[in-house]
Amino acid sequence: MKYLFVLLLIIPLEVRAGPVWPTRSFLVQPTWDGHADTTSLFGHGGYWAQVQRGFGSDSARWAWDITMGAIFEFARWNGDKSLFGFSGMELTADLNDAIDFRPRGAFWHEGLVYAAKESSDFEWQVGTIYTCRHDIDNGDPGQYSDVFGERTLIYGSLSGKAIWTSDRLLGLAVPTVAWLHGDLYYLGEDYRLPRSDEHLGTDFQAIEWSFGEAFQSKLANWNASSLYLMVFTDFTAFGRDTNFFGRFSHIAKVTFDGHAELGFEFHGVAGRMQVYAGWEHWEDDGAVPIPRNAQFLLAGIRITGTDLIRF
Repeated sequence: MKYLFVLLLIIPLEVRAGPVWPTRSFLVQPTWDGHADTTSLFGHGGYWAQVQRGFGSDSARWAWDITMGAIFEFARWNGDKSLFGFSGMELTADLNDAIDFRPRGAFWHEGLVYAAKESSDFEWQVGTIYTCRHDIDNGDPGQYSDVFGERTLIYGSLSGKAIWTSDRLLGLAVPTVAWLHGDLYYLGEDYRLPRSDEHLGTDFQAIEWSFGEAFQSKLANWNASSLYLMVFTDFTAFGRDTNFFGRFSHIAKVTFDGHAELGFEFHGVAGRMQVYAGWEHWEDDGAVPIPRNAQFLLAGIRITGTDLIRF
């Protein structure tokens, strides 16, 4: 099987924001156990936990990033169809206190997903995803333009993925999993204080859809470890109208966000540990009333299970 994985790095001229995905650095995907004539209930589960240090973000808003979550399978049919849910949170913190760790905001991320394996190298997923972001200590004086500032984001979507797996990449012996991800938003809210800044930048109530590509490649493999490359991209479209049907009639702007990392992985039967370094770019991280860019270098440690988080 031959696939050409192309990373799109064309940034549109008018860029403001895009969803920040807590699962942007790994793929939530069942480990299939082969065809079977039985149905299993609550037979599989998974987890993730991550501590990440960011360098160079605006106002050090992404100086610290702590993420954790769990995946649980409700049922599996025939060994190649699955209904699972997941729930996770992501905490961001800056350096502006005595211990260089002041929480700024938290993301919650929940989903219900149906997944099907069609062949040895292709599978797909469809489900619904709910994500929100809330402030923690952003009401402190001096956080934004010398006045109090708050930002709350809430959005939900119908979500889908198409996933390809191959033991070769561009003819080379580089095991790779690649996927296309798309979301159609049925819920969006962007609440800002001061209210005078509500209509500057992105209006999340007018969010239409997002689409992107991602891949993970194992560049070198050893007995219980590997060197890997992971890239995640996302393009998001926004309309002009805030009512549900009106915002789909015209695309007012398209945005680009991305994550890339190079890391070393230690893996076992039940889980894996990854030590990595990389880069992230968010046109609007949702932390302050007037959208600000979050572009920074990063280094971190991640632990994940292997049952429902693949590769």
